[in-house]
Amino acid sequence: MRTPGFTLIEVLVAFLVMTCGLVAVASIFSLAVRANISNRQMATATALLSDKMEQFKSTPLDDPLWNNSDGFDHVTQGAAYVRAWHVSAALPLTVTITVYAESALTHRQTELIRATAVVSPIF
Repeated sequence: MRTPGFTLIEVLVAFLVMTCGLVAVASIFSLAVRANISNRQMATATALLSDKMEQFKSTPLDDPLWNNSDGFDHVTQGAAYVRAWHVSAALPLTVTITVYAESALTHRQTELIRATAVVSPIF
């Protein structure tokens, strides 16, 4: 005569199926968190690059900012960013601005965005 209930094999199979499902959900959650962080960094880097481009655009060509061919500054907006720029010495002048994100754990910089513009005395 059989007693009502589950056998050990049935319980183990059900536990295995449930565990596989939970692992899949956890991996999707991890991927979503990483994508969110990456998107936030890219949005911040785009704003920082745009701000620096606007600064160059509004500065007269005889300003010392244009004479300093290389420069960088550190910006902290939730995370640490480095904004670097290079003004070419040859004509036509070009400005290249690059924004890097600094990892808090490894202290390595990762390039997020780069833009180059040709400078003209007439906008």
